[in-house]
Amino acid sequence: MAFSLFGKKPTVPAPTTKVPKQQARADDKSVPPSDDELISLDFTNPGEMPASRKEARIQVQETAQQVPAAIEQAAMLYSAEQAAHACEALQAAIHQEDLGRYTPRAWGMLFDLYQELGRKQDFETLAFEYAAKFETSPPTWTAASDARAAPAAGAGRSSIALAGVMDLKAKEPLQQLLKFAEKNQVVRLDLAKVTDADDPGCALLNNVLRQLKRMRKECVLAGADKLAALLAKKIVPGKRERENTWLLLLQLHQHLHAQDAFEEAAVNYAVTFEVSPPSWEPPAPATGKPGARPQAAAPVSACALEDDIIGADEGAFAILRAEAERRDDVTVDVSRLRRMDFVAAANLMNVVTELAKAKKSVRFVKASHLLTALWEIIGLDRVARIETRKT
Repeated sequence: MAFSLFGKKPTVPAPTTKVPKQQARADDKSVPPSDDELISLDFTNPGEMPASRKEARIQVQETAQQVPAAIEQAAMLYSAEQAAHACEALQAAIHQEDLGRYTPRAWGMLFDLYQELGRKQDFETLAFEYAAKFETSPPTWTAASDARAAPAAGAGRSSIALAGVMDLKAKEPLQQLLKFAEKNQVVRLDLAKVTDADDPGCALLNNVLRQLKRMRKECVLAGADKLAALLAKKIVPGKRERENTWLLLLQLHQHLHAQDAFEEAAVNYAVTFEVSPPSWEPPAPATGKPGARPQAAAPVSACALEDDIIGADEGAFAILRAEAERRDDVTVDVSRLRRMDFVAAANLMNVVTELAKAKKSVRFVKASHLLTALWEIIGLDRVARIETRKT
């Protein structure tokens, strides 16, 4: 089967995924196969990727458990940041098409999309139809959706991106981030395009994150896992230098809820600089209200992917490799992963396939229906276990 991202386009040479016939799997999870069933996907060569989405056409061999066209189309549209069009693809399908065992998936995706777009009335109408059709309680609207739909008074642009080398030149954009935080409860800092960082640059970011914490503001760090992997290569236990790099790495581990990695780095930092090790702080959910008392947080995996992962190479998933070095069974919390585009998903597939061949099992927990659908399209569910979150 061949699917086109957006209409009729020329075919771009790309590796073909070979998919073996298999038994029908459960809707929300799958079990990794044996070595001889592993899939090989290699999209890591930039020369083999399309120059733009308009020219993209991916070849995927048909499987015994084919994903319905409407679900496939919606997942691909959302991965390309076209949520409204993804809604249109699903709205007609859930009422007019026989989606078989993928019917609950389609409804779950539409609920996810309505929440993402802040369409509360459409969500509640769908919830009424869901309860009548499935004779069970429907998903509930979450406060996070209200926050996206109705920004705080005076809120404007609240996102800053850093790129290239993070050094003293980052002072101006980071100061701008603090100004945004004066009028917004939540600000966003994109670190995905940072290619290097010196110690003064780490000190700047470290200080800004501390100020935001004192202001009781939430800072969403996109690409934090990639920057953490970069910084980890720059420090050497026992070598007393780059202290700010150590401290920023500890903050990033804390942000990623990577407690094992935090505690290991904290001990190495304490030994290197002959100080008491920093303490792990259990994460608390954002309340959206300044000065609100932190609530007890639910346990979060030590390995997590968050926010948006777009056009990422395999280095964006260094946290998975690091976790696999410590244990054979890797659990990845994706409850805060909002979106992943197709290129990033293909690179994730490469990483997980490599780990599976090394006898490492990978389990993704609390995945959205939208992510699960995308991962089923590329076959990630055949080399890893995917557990969709309860909506």
